[in-house]
Amino acid sequence: MDILKDEAIVLRKSFSGDYDLSLTVYMRKYGKENIYLPKGQILKSPFLPSSEPFTWFRGLFIKRREKFFIKEIDRSRSLGILLSQDMKKFETAYFITDLFNRYVIFPDEKIFVLLKKSLYYLTQEIDPHIFSLNFTAKLIYLSGIFPELEVCVRCGVNVDKKNYGFLSQIDGGVVCRKCSKRKPDLFYTDIQDLKKLKVVSFKNLKKLKIKNTQKLQNFLIDYLRKNL
Repeated sequence: MDILKDEAIVLRKSFSGDYDLSLTVYMRKYGKENIYLPKGQILKSPFLPSSEPFTWFRGLFIKRREKFFIKEIDRSRSLGILLSQDMKKFETAYFITDLFNRYVIFPDEKIFVLLKKSLYYLTQEIDPHIFSLNFTAKLIYLSGIFPELEVCVRCGVNVDKKNYGFLSQIDGGVVCRKCSKRKPDLFYTDIQDLKKLKVVSFKNLKKLKIKNTQKLQNFLIDYLRKNL
């Protein structure tokens, strides 16, 4: 039996029998894990307030036979109540945790911080479409598979507005017109927006103006599915 200190964010909660709970969480040090809460459904359970999705908490954990249990919680913050008051924010939070649960497995502290900051800033005034797009782009970037946007992935020439051909999911980046005559799915202005999403901070996200949010989101989700 090991006693560990860490932070966790609740991605999903499920009932186990009549009394117990199982939480899918992402931990700062240990990545995605299932935490078992014996008698977690009972109102007297000290961990019940921290079991809701979109909750961050820090405490001591017991690892026994590859299973995690909570020993104690010294600090927590539940954002579910705030997010549920705005349907668009709640749907965005669900999109974020669902995407995270699908594609993130291994521990990565930078990805943990991305999720933690995303849920925090989501409680503020946001454009849900740009916010979701930003999260998807940042997740791809931190996963190390962000498409190459500066030079042609086939010949290495610098790509600008004049010689831009298209953005290739298979090749993982932009292709110049000399290497391909294919009609682009994304315009060069979309490529510029992807560059901005790669570096924009959460504080400046409200200033970002992106025209084709849904088109870019569809591309990135498909790109993530094929490359991660």
